[in-house]
Amino acid sequence: METLQHLILHDMPDSEEIEAVKSGAHTLTYKSYRKRINQLANALLQKGIQKGDRIALLCKNGHPASTVMFAALEIGAVVVPVSWQLKPYEMTGILKASEPKAMFYGAEFKETLDEVLPELSTLRITMETGTAYETSAEFEALFAGPDHLPETEMVSPDDTALLMFTSGTTGNPKRCMITHGGIYRYVTRSNSSTTRMKSLRFLACHPIYHTSALICIMLGTFAGTTFVFTKDQDPVHMLKVIEEEKIQTVMALPVFYTYLLEAWETHQTDLSSLVILMTGGTKVPSSLIRRYLDIGIPLAHGYGSTEAWGISTWMPDMGMDKAASAGKPVAGVKVKVVDPQTGEELPQGEIGEIVVHTPFLFKGYEDNPEATAKVLQNGWFKTGDSGYVDEDGFIFITGRYKDVIIYGGDNVYPDQVEEVIQQIPGILETAVVGIPDPLYGEKPRAFIVKNGAQRLTEEDVIAFCQERLSAYKIPEVEFVNELPKNNLGKVKKDVLRKQAVHS
Repeated sequence: METLQHLILHDMPDSEEIEAVKSGAHTLTYKSYRKRINQLANALLQKGIQKGDRIALLCKNGHPASTVMFAALEIGAVVVPVSWQLKPYEMTGILKASEPKAMFYGAEFKETLDEVLPELSTLRITMETGTAYETSAEFEALFAGPDHLPETEMVSPDDTALLMFTSGTTGNPKRCMITHGGIYRYVTRSNSSTTRMKSLRFLACHPIYHTSALICIMLGTFAGTTFVFTKDQDPVHMLKVIEEEKIQTVMALPVFYTYLLEAWETHQTDLSSLVILMTGGTKVPSSLIRRYLDIGIPLAHGYGSTEAWGISTWMPDMGMDKAASAGKPVAGVKVKVVDPQTGEELPQGEIGEIVVHTPFLFKGYEDNPEATAKVLQNGWFKTGDSGYVDEDGFIFITGRYKDVIIYGGDNVYPDQVEEVIQQIPGILETAVVGIPDPLYGEKPRAFIVKNGAQRLTEEDVIAFCQERLSAYKIPEVEFVNELPKNNLGKVKKDVLRKQAVHS
């Protein structure tokens, strides 16, 4: 059966020689890792978790999280990764929408869950004590049972494996359904990526609620990669881990590599173990790639989305003259550029909307056929990104047609920020747009029209947002007399973006 469940049950490495996961001082070989995954899978079945039930994960990186993920997928449960950056206001909407039957979490998030979960009948299990990657007694008790393969119901390729959130409003978060078949095809067809990761020591510092981190874990686990998990991205600490653990590859956002290089220029630690670095999630400056090449370290980058997973990759051997591109489509993926209004395919070199046809495509947004129909048309996924394909087949991204703001790889949805701002007394209307930022790619800015009756300051708006939104969603604030609109009364956000850039 072409499912991720089948891969976990039958194709996961079982070696006593190769380290699978390491968190702090805790290390598991693939044999021990697989044993614990089976034990936990059996324990979940005993607790009444069945195929199709949701298991949410709220935690920092570590081997407990990946163990829970693979155990849940092994029995056909759906994994719901939850961002630990979310505030209770945001998290409540996500958990109500996904209705997890069980929640595994790190001890540092107990207070958040106490505030969020009372309304939900969810089994809560603390994975870690919060001290140096120590697992809790409650979590370890789940590994006392049998370690044989679980007797579980088989899933089909179209069954949901991961439920990822591409929005975070309390009213209607979009739940992106990633299938077992899509992940199976990605893992089994990504031969070049699998070969690159085979037996490498991988620094897993990118938060596991990000699609790119999950992609690496999926590919690497079946390639025999050793994952060295770390809960933070402090550049000085990361340099120390790379040196001590002989790290060979890393996946992180461009901003991480900017700060890592700055720290290295001061500390000059040993980076000789590094074979290749991987990045993506937002625009990757060619200058950053050159700076790493100058010290002998190749920095590759990719383009993709939660809905379509990997779309294209750029590798240093493709030439620095193409470093500003998003690379070439990965095997099995077709890319074309269309007129965003008519859907008509455009000639090579013309700018339009990037649409893709891929075997790794999600199956839609759960309980949201309208949103699904907007992005899935005749088997093609509309990325919402504007760009073109050059004469050599390289994809160049020039901007976005959709409003989503990508702040250092994290998605900021303007409608969510606008919803929060509109709750502030004294605000008549608001519009949030993304404006260029040299370090994070984009950042949100809120244009606000006051009703004139309230003495409202920028600090008041920001403080209100800080109580309800993650730090990366907090916008800059600009008060204006009116918002530009078309004759139908819709705010012209393109005008606001230009106004912001030239102000």
